[in-house]
Amino acid sequence: MDGEIEAVISSLSPAERAITPYLNLLSDTKIAEKSGQDVTVIRRTLQFLGNKELLNAKFKTKKEIDLGSNGIHYAKEGLPERKLLNLLGEFKNLQLDEAKKRSSLSENEFNIALGVLKRKAFISVIADRINLETSKEEISKKMLEEKLLEELPIELEKLKPEQKLAFQELQKRRNIIETKETSEITFELTDKGKKIFAKANELQKINLIEEITPETIKSGEWKRKEFRHYDVSSKIPEVYGGKRQPYYQFLEETREKLVGLGFEEMKGPTIVNEFWNFDALFQPQFHAAREWSATYYIKEDFEVELPNKKIVDAVKKMHEQGWKYAWQLKLAKRIIPRPQGTAISSLKLASSPNVPGKYFAISRCYRPDVVDAKHLTEFNQMEGIILGKKLSFSNLLQILKEFAVEIAGVSEKDIRFRPSYFPFTEPSVEMDIRHEKLGWIEIGGAGIFRKEVVEPLLQSKKEKKDSDDVRVLAWGLGIDRLAMFKLKIHDIRYLFSDNLNWLRKTK
Repeated sequence: MDGEIEAVISSLSPAERAITPYLNLLSDTKIAEKSGQDVTVIRRTLQFLGNKELLNAKFKTKKEIDLGSNGIHYAKEGLPERKLLNLLGEFKNLQLDEAKKRSSLSENEFNIALGVLKRKAFISVIADRINLETSKEEISKKMLEEKLLEELPIELEKLKPEQKLAFQELQKRRNIIETKETSEITFELTDKGKKIFAKANELQKINLIEEITPETIKSGEWKRKEFRHYDVSSKIPEVYGGKRQPYYQFLEETREKLVGLGFEEMKGPTIVNEFWNFDALFQPQFHAAREWSATYYIKEDFEVELPNKKIVDAVKKMHEQGWKYAWQLKLAKRIIPRPQGTAISSLKLASSPNVPGKYFAISRCYRPDVVDAKHLTEFNQMEGIILGKKLSFSNLLQILKEFAVEIAGVSEKDIRFRPSYFPFTEPSVEMDIRHEKLGWIEIGGAGIFRKEVVEPLLQSKKEKKDSDDVRVLAWGLGIDRLAMFKLKIHDIRYLFSDNLNWLRKTK
């Protein structure tokens, strides 16, 4: 005997040996019908045989039409329209009430039967009287709907044109037919599988020891019989245990890294007023970013609390002196879903932060955009600020580079910085990372907060006395885009996907 085949035979389980005589049927459902075995057990067994390279299996689903609860009844007793038509074949014409009484149909069934027969031009209804409009020969013929009920179950794809018409009509009626999705495994035997099938009868006589038990040892059975061999190198079905959603896991790991680096996490509201998102950041009230096309606005009339009057007045003064326009409180009170995480930084600066201090936030932001592989209308931003007295722009660039390397897992050679402009930072910079499929992707902006931002917000305690000496490094990075690199995906939408295969395979 072929050594390889002998090794396979000695490794077959009882379930695998039991199924071998039916392998010529090439379908799990046919094997179940022929053998009487449970189809679930058969499918699992076929999977093991596939792992042993005895067959190549294909899984397919099909839609099948079958009788519903009412359909089972009508298949035995006849459709309502058949009962009414037979009645009229006997009496030719009847009053509506008399026809309903003689037919023994319910109100609903009688009305349906009337409608069906009128559409088929079998009857006419004139002045509360039903008249037969067809011949006895036509009455004796089965209607398309009756024929279909007799032919069920049948695959949806295999319906003939006349059956499709009947299906469409019956589908409109309650519980006469139902469509069920069924699955089937079909397979082809490999050369090795064909050799095993040829020995199917011999395999039924094999009786191997499956496991060692105390009884096996005591009885001495182990001396007289062979043990089933286990091939530890053969493939086994993949098991997908519970795991965290990949992007959620990435966010949690990022939080842990930042906390480990000495950062404190900031929290802030999702719904903010324009004061915290724009005005406190020295963004003028005529700036394009405050237009409806760049920011979502909320229709409901309610307010988000402003800071104390001292801070509001200081911000107003900075705007009117720096931008040379009449600042309006009513515009600062407008309510928006947070379009940038920097709003959390302005809130933090106004709440007596530590100097020196390091803070970060991972915040959900909302901004009108065209959704594509790199853009979402709802996204996450990694916001951060570092406060200190001897901080420099080169410190900021080094921090951004470390974020890209440590969080996104990219190489320094794939990082570039570009000069930029933001109303609230000077100098300002944007960071790009090169993606293998999408090219250079903008990750976010950064800079050193201008004094027009820092001075009005650092109003309390010791910060005010020496706020001129405090520098604030700030950044807002698209952490969704950083995740694209870490998780090795080419479309940002996958981060929020329910694609089961991606969720299982992504590490």
